[in-house]
Amino acid sequence: MAYLDDQVLDYLASAAEANAWRDDNRYLLPADTYRTAAMTITALADAVPEDGSAGQVVLYALPAWKLEALWDVLLVLRRTAAGDPDTDVVRELLEDLGGALFTPPRTVQRFTADLEKVVAVLTLDLPAVKVVATAVVLDAERDEAVVEAYRRITTAWTAAGGRH
Repeated sequence: MAYLDDQVLDYLASAAEANAWRDDNRYLLPADTYRTAAMTITALADAVPEDGSAGQVVLYALPAWKLEALWDVLLVLRRTAAGDPDTDVVRELLEDLGGALFTPPRTVQRFTADLEKVVAVLTLDLPAVKVVATAVVLDAERDEAVVEAYRRITTAWTAAGGRH
């Protein structure tokens, strides 16, 4: 989902910034919100090991204001995907980006679904997450309870559309 940062959200940030003088709220959020969401996705992508081996656990402390920016952008994308008339400018830009930057073209619905997956994984709040996080932070032995907790997490990630 790293493509969302500089190829989508950063374009939205630039467009919102370029049109800020109009003060007409055409992009629904300030440029800084889109930019924060883009930088957050970049940081998340950089935090995940490139080999993406199964069985790796990455703990990432995400400040609430960054998660809020992701949620705000997700809400705009959901409104856009649903055809809200207040999102026509955002929809046009996303459709143009989806056709120009990607083969095959990506839709507003795809952008929305991909950001939903990111947010779903970041907000995964299962007791199993606490078990695994505690074991990793304390460098504790990975007993059967930790292994089972990890299995529950990866099952939830898969259900949310994430890879593990």
